[in-house]
Amino acid sequence: MKKNKGIRAVPAALLAAAILIQAFALAGCSPPPDIEEIRPELEALVAASAEINEIFFGKGLPVYDRDTSSGDMAAEYDEKTGVYYWFIKEDGKPDVLKYYTRDDKTYRYASEIDTPTLPSGLYGILVFEKFEGDPNTSPLLSLEGEPGSVRFFELLDSYEEPDVEIVYDEDSPVHYDYVRLDCPYQTVDQIKEAAEKVYSADYLEGVYTMMFDGYMVDDQVIYARYMSDESGKTDYFLKSNRFEPYFETQTTYDLTDMKIVRPSRGSFINVEVSAYGTYIDYENLEKKTGNFKKVLKFVLGEDGWRLDSPTY
Repeated sequence: MKKNKGIRAVPAALLAAAILIQAFALAGCSPPPDIEEIRPELEALVAASAEINEIFFGKGLPVYDRDTSSGDMAAEYDEKTGVYYWFIKEDGKPDVLKYYTRDDKTYRYASEIDTPTLPSGLYGILVFEKFEGDPNTSPLLSLEGEPGSVRFFELLDSYEEPDVEIVYDEDSPVHYDYVRLDCPYQTVDQIKEAAEKVYSADYLEGVYTMMFDGYMVDDQVIYARYMSDESGKTDYFLKSNRFEPYFETQTTYDLTDMKIVRPSRGSFINVEVSAYGTYIDYENLEKKTGNFKKVLKFVLGEDGWRLDSPTY
């Protein structure tokens, strides 16, 4: 019997790989899915992306405040008056000015107040015993403050400073702050785990370099935004205080009218949605804020759809 030398056994692993490659190729050439079938998944991804955006490009993870109680090195000094002063900030409340004078040898507190239209040329930090509404009234105390700005404060009869958690000392890093221990993210891996449920691997590759590795631009070192404390002196997770957030308010979306637009395939889709936020008016080359149409790209992976473009 004549043997057929053209037939050879194919290893099972190679056969499985070939089938998988063929499946992805077919998905890449196949038409996009019906938008209504995947709408819940896409809506969930866009909603979840807001938290990831905030971690990476917004305010970032919450950190312990470096401002501490009276007498520390956080004080400002006014050379003209010889006064040391601090600003005490509490969420939802006016700033409180705390100051100390060598003459009085005591701390006094004043709460910031809204003021009417001010005369031109007036600037500084002005403290009144009781402000009667006339900006020309002589203040009890006048500090230099920021040139071009003016802030009015009125003395408080009594004030109890809020408790402040002091976690920094002379060995603490200068360019990094300590992430709060009550924050759910305490490691790079925890951030990555959350991000990879929302964004694609290709999109995150560049983001990870910026967030966790740092890089060079024109001989300038750009610090990684997050890292572990490698000094061995603390267990705190670190966040760079040199990073400038990309936004103050994120773009918001109305997904009720989402639709798939070209180019789209079985393995990736471009979805047009209604959005509100800051955008570029390319026709007039202007940055504007308002309603606009935005196209978001999604890619299909082994674990489902993932965003392949930013949503902030």
